[in-house]
Amino acid sequence: MDSSQEFKTVMSLVAALALFTSFVIPLPAHASPAEAQALVKWKSSLGHHSVSSLSSWTPSPRNATGSKLTISPCTWYGISCRAGSVIGINLTNANVEGTLDEFPFSSLSNLMFMDLGINSLFGHIPPQIGLLSNLTYLDLSVNRFSGKIPPKIGRLNKLEVLHLVSNDLNGSIPQEIGQLHLFNELALYCNQLHGSIPSSLGNLSKLAY
Repeated sequence: MDSSQEFKTVMSLVAALALFTSFVIPLPAHASPAEAQALVKWKSSLGHHSVSSLSSWTPSPRNATGSKLTISPCTWYGISCRAGSVIGINLTNANVEGTLDEFPFSSLSNLMFMDLGINSLFGHIPPQIGLLSNLTYLDLSVNRFSGKIPPKIGRLNKLEVLHLVSNDLNGSIPQEIGQLHLFNELALYCNQLHGSIPSSLGNLSKLAY
């Protein structure tokens, strides 16, 4: 192999290594203080049984002068971050009790993954859930949510998975779900839903479950 071929081979290996490390090296785990404070506010609205599992969710401490120190939620239980923002909340079976009334939907615009399954959450699913425009995975199964499935879920145009199994949801399946063209999993059984299946679900060509 001559020197020019050796150089090309080395450069190809360097390029491949750079591409590989761009996937495996974690991005900085610094999140917006506003996201942290919004999550703490939701925690404060939850029942006392939630305190132990969310003990790492603490508000910003103050320094000697009384000013608040910057705090990141990226090391908190159930929280994952990327590029300076919260992208995942996984509180499956975390003994969380309360509602989503104070959940900071508007503060978590980069949230992609949300699993609150197997808890003691109740009340309605707020229409503000439609603000999570980057959400791809949503699981609220095995809780005590009641009321109707909010039509605003149809705004989650990146959503691929929706699990609302084993709640007390009633009413009909909203037509707007048929707008979610990336859907591949939809699980709504063990609720009090009634009415016909919306014809719009026929638009979901990727739906497999």
